[in-house]
Amino acid sequence: MKSFITCNNLHEVACVGPKYTWCNNKRGVDRILEKLERCLVNATAFNSSHRLLVKHLTRLASDHCPILFKLLNFIPPNKKVLKFEEVWSSIPASIVVVYKSWNKNTKGDPSQALNDKLKRTLRDLHFWSKAKFKAMNLHKEELKSKVLRL
Repeated sequence: MKSFITCNNLHEVACVGPKYTWCNNKRGVDRILEKLERCLVNATAFNSSHRLLVKHLTRLASDHCPILFKLLNFIPPNKKVLKFEEVWSSIPASIVVVYKSWNKNTKGDPSQALNDKLKRTLRDLHFWSKAKFKAMNLHKEELKSKVLRL
């Protein structure tokens, strides 16, 4: 079975509900719980922009849990990813942006505070850079269009 799954590039969809899908309906030490049923999809479905969900429903009249597969609403593409630009570290004015952004109060546990500070600092650097280099980017675009015309 593992070979079949690997060769066909199948992936298991995450599930919600009881961990085990089968029970031998006995009590105490004789009780056996297993996850027999799984929902497998190919890579195209797994990587699609739709959210896939499998629910293990409550076992009622059978020794197996009914399984509900849902194809949920379209997930819009992620927001633009901000990345640190190495050129920022070569500009002395960026230190002031980092200092101001980093020293703002942040609530939550230390790991959450660190994450919030990093996000805020990166966002502030991005907007600072955008404003600072706007004229340079306009000039760059003009030069690109001239090169294309030539």
